[in-house]
Amino acid sequence: MTRRTAASILALEGETPASSPEVEAEHITVRTSLSNDVAFAGNRITIVVDIEVGKGFHAYAPGSRSYQALELRLEPQPLLSFGEAVYPPSRPYLFRPLNEVVPVFEGRIRLVRDVILAGGREMAELLRSEEPALTIRGHLHYQVCSDTVCYPPRALPLSWTVKVRPLERERPPEALRRSTR
Repeated sequence: MTRRTAASILALEGETPASSPEVEAEHITVRTSLSNDVAFAGNRITIVVDIEVGKGFHAYAPGSRSYQALELRLEPQPLLSFGEAVYPPSRPYLFRPLNEVVPVFEGRIRLVRDVILAGGREMAELLRSEEPALTIRGHLHYQVCSDTVCYPPRALPLSWTVKVRPLERERPPEALRRSTR
């Protein structure tokens, strides 16, 4: 059973977790964050990718067949599983020279993706290490165009590290336990 962390819930509601430094790429700026930098086995945490597309440019949204749509591809990791990426609504864009309508993003874009840590048994070996942590690696794939020029597809490498803590199995002292009488 996985449990979503409070910070993950806040990230899904639009709060911005502490973010990493900005990454300037061709015609976009990217800020990434992880809802939790410390989590327990079985927790569900959230990756947040905030993207600012330069003025006068657009990035292709999922559903675009002829262009590289914005996509966060994460490398498989045996102790992690990943939810589907959640995107904001796109808008249709008419590319007049080809009389083609494609879905695009402009301005600020936030995509989120859940990361589920394996349960306690699967994490046992990692938790025996001195500083148990997992690194999540992936690439943000995208293509940016203006009204007149389409730039080649790009892949921006990204990574996050989450420290893993063992489940607390010790009961609280008797004085702190709630009376059920």
